[in-house]
This record gives sequence, C-alpha cells and structure tokens, in this order.
Amino acid sequence: MKRFSYIQLYLLLALSLTFIFSSYLPFAEAINNPTIPETNSPAKAPASSLTHLAKLPEAIVESSGLELADKPTTYWTHNDAGNAPILYKIDERGKLLQEVMIEGAINSDWEDLTRDTQGNLYIGDMGNNSNKRTDLRIYKISLKNGFKPQTISFTYDDIPAGKIAKEQRNFDCEAFFWQNGKLYLISKDRGTSRYAKLYELSDDAGSHTAKLISKKELPGLVTSADLSPDGRHLAVLTYGKLYLYPVTKGSNQFLSQKPQILDLPKVGQVEAVLFKNNQNLVITNEEGNLFSYAF
Repeated sequence: MKRFSYIQLYLLLALSLTFIFSSYLPFAEAINNPTIPETNSPAKAPASSLTHLAKLPEAIVESSGLELADKPTTYWTHNDAGNAPILYKIDERGKLLQEVMIEGAINSDWEDLTRDTQGNLYIGDMGNNSNKRTDLRIYKISLKNGFKPQTISFTYDDIPAGKIAKEQRNFDCEAFFWQNGKLYLISKDRGTSRYAKLYELSDDAGSHTAKLISKKELPGLVTSADLSPDGRHLAVLTYGKLYLYPVTKGSNQFLSQKPQILDLPKVGQVEAVLFKNNQNLVITNEEGNLFSYAF
C-alpha cells in the first residue's frame, strides 16, 4: 500500500513538470527567436518593396524636394540651401530632362515641393535651422505661365517674441503638402521635446500667418511629407524611418491616427518623399540616389 502511494506521487510530479515545461517552451522560443518582431518595434521595409532606381544627375548635389512633373515617371526636384534657384526635371533612370531658373526667387533654404490641382507648384523656402529667420516664404509657380513666381510670406502664430530658447527651437520646417486650398506644414523639432507641429496656411500670394492645428510626439527629425492622391494616407519622412498616417476624409487632423512605422535600411540620409500613386512612393537621399517604395 505504501509502495503504491509512492508511485502515485511520482506520476503526479511527472505530470506537473510536463505541464510546466510545455507552457514555458513557446515563451522561451519567442524570447530567443530573433525573427519574432517586438510589438513596439517599427516594421521593417521588405527588401522587395524598396528599390534603387537611379543615381541622380551631377547637377543635383542635394535633392531636398520631389514632385510629379508632366509624366508618371518624371519628377521635379531642387537643391538645398545656398544653391541656385533652379528646378530640375528628371526621369526614373536619373536622366536630367530640363533645368528651369526661377527668375526673381532666392534659394535661402529650399526644403520641399508640393502642387495643387490647378497646375501650380509650390517651393518651400522655409528651412530655419537656427530658428532665427524672419523671411520665411513659399514660392507659388504657375507651370502654365512661364514659371513666374508669386510669393507667400508667412510667420507662425505661436512663435514667441524675441530670441527663441534652445529647448524651444521648433520653428524649422522641411515638410509640407497641399490639400483643398490650404498648405499644411510640419515642423522639424530642433529643441528638446521632439514634437512635430502641424500648421495650416493659405495658398494665396501675400503675407499670412500659419495657424497651429495640432502637436504630435514624433521622435525623428522630419525631412519631407506628402499626401496620397486619394487623400487617405500621409507619408512623413524622417532619417531612416517612414511614418504612414491614415487620414480621415474631410479632416485636417492629419497626425491624429496611429501611423504605420517603417524602417528604411541602408538608404542614407533621406530628404524627400513623394506619392507617385496611392500605392507607390518615390524617395531621394542626400547622397544623390533615387528609390521607389511599394506598400
């Protein structure tokens, strides 16, 4: 009788240990298997989705903006601060098709391009690294009227008077897009908070004030943005990452929903992003390369 009790005890102990180890095994595998993604980590861009298209022409020393030209595979771009006020038209093979000098314009710090539905192109001369500029402007170019520029001068409605403290330097801008008669600007936070501020601005020539719409925590430094043709996604580019925000129809709260965050490995310092269509993006980097990304 005593021996039978020991056997029962042994069996009970064996069954208990089997249950414990079987429950632990999947958990251990999840920790030790590097292919299982962490829930808070950005999704990596699949290798098949990111494609190197071409090397940019030598005249384009630092592409800082992109916009569609007259064909689906041709684009306008420009150089960054201190270069000539020239728009360059290129194709997806990296061939330089056209150079257009924008007479009367200055390239203090051209940072991004966008366009409206009326045939106008907008050049954002709004780079403000030191947060000291008082001559922020956007050039409105009519492609139907010989590229003659009109000027949209602006300031921000929340900019403090006097010198801006280092930790509050969030009045640089390298990203903007057009929607329904308005321009929307996204700040590049050079302070300590790492917030992206979204502003709304008139697209009419003249002097205006950019109205603060929202403020969103965003760890990266924003270098470009574009809205998809159907208005359902906003692409926000930072160094090494792409944020894809779902957009509610009719809303100007473009940063309100949770974005899909994609790693862009081995693409260098990315400076410009463009929706070629609703499923494909085109990206340039500071090193003079042109990429496509399908999502």
